[in-house]
Amino acid sequence: MDQTSWKKLYPVEHVLIPALKAGASGLVVGGAAGILRSSTPGLFAIASGLQCAALGTTFYATRGAILQAWQITASSPPQDRIYPSTLAGGITGGTIGGLTRGRANIIPGIIMFSVFGFAGQHLYNALDANHQLSLTNQPTTDALETPTARPLEPRWRRMLNSRWSPMKVLSDEEYEQLLKEKLVRVEAELAMVEDNIEEIQQKARDGEKADGKDGTH
Repeated sequence: MDQTSWKKLYPVEHVLIPALKAGASGLVVGGAAGILRSSTPGLFAIASGLQCAALGTTFYATRGAILQAWQITASSPPQDRIYPSTLAGGITGGTIGGLTRGRANIIPGIIMFSVFGFAGQHLYNALDANHQLSLTNQPTTDALETPTARPLEPRWRRMLNSRWSPMKVLSDEEYEQLLKEKLVRVEAELAMVEDNIEEIQQKARDGEKADGKDGTH
């Protein structure tokens, strides 16, 4: 396959953009880790960013080459990308691990990054299938009808609102109702405090009256 066909079927930005994102993530994480663990956080961040960029470039370039060699296109089933991602992860982990950390880290790097590639592609396939299902389940309207369907929620909001998540994103109405309930409880507690204060003051007044009567006798 000539260079023009390769660029058309697998553009360079499919490698460079993920690599830049991985490098930027490495800079952020490396900078934070460098502040905690190293006396030179700048050098630690640069080294981490370069390593992450190398991992991203190697992984996506290898994965693209495998997809192209196996003739896996965008219309192919998502399951067809699991083995290329796993193989690319193993090659990336073994190569970068051997170059940056020595020969003893080649086998552990292959195993670890193969698992990362396999699990990551499975997770991406599941999220993408859920997104496509939510799009197909949206009600359609005719051109003359006013759409009444609610806009599709972001993926992170749907994940937090799922039954498996310990957290939930509140809407404006739910948050307002929550504040009203808390306000009612606070008002009830204040009323109880006022009643207690009134009771204490009444007892104090009764005690003063009793002392006054004893003094007159």
